[in-house]
Amino acid sequence: MTLTEPMTMLTDFLLAAVSGAFSYLLFRVSRIQAARAGRFWAWGFLILAAAALAGGSFHGWAFYLDAPTRRALWNITMILIGAASALMIVGTAVSRIARRDPSARWLLTGLAVSLLGLAIQRSSLSFGQVFNHNDIFHTIQIAALFMFYRGARLLEDR
Repeated sequence: MTLTEPMTMLTDFLLAAVSGAFSYLLFRVSRIQAARAGRFWAWGFLILAAAALAGGSFHGWAFYLDAPTRRALWNITMILIGAASALMIVGTAVSRIARRDPSARWLLTGLAVSLLGLAIQRSSLSFGQVFNHNDIFHTIQIAALFMFYRGARLLEDR
């Protein structure tokens, strides 16, 4: 079986695994602390894991999918990313976050790293054909997700 973009599929699936792990950890902590903010973030990470699985499937198996299926899979990926982002924003909104909170520093650093990754992705930078702009973005995004996880873990409900 020939994969369309094997490294992009792999980095997407790695994003899914990392997101799933952070979701599990946040669900566990938020259950113990009865934290609404943590649960919203946990759901956000879980849905992001589903988005990364869908995106990885799109990138990896595009050769084997007809045009309507590819379009549907990509649309599902984008909708899930939007839903995950919305849940993470709600999780932050229901918290008692202040500018000097450690959680704010982690979340803002995660946002900055995500924006850096996005700029690199949009630049089409690559390290040859085996590690393209999407792969670089996914790798940077894993670091950003760790920062988001650390920030979300420190959030306290209002």
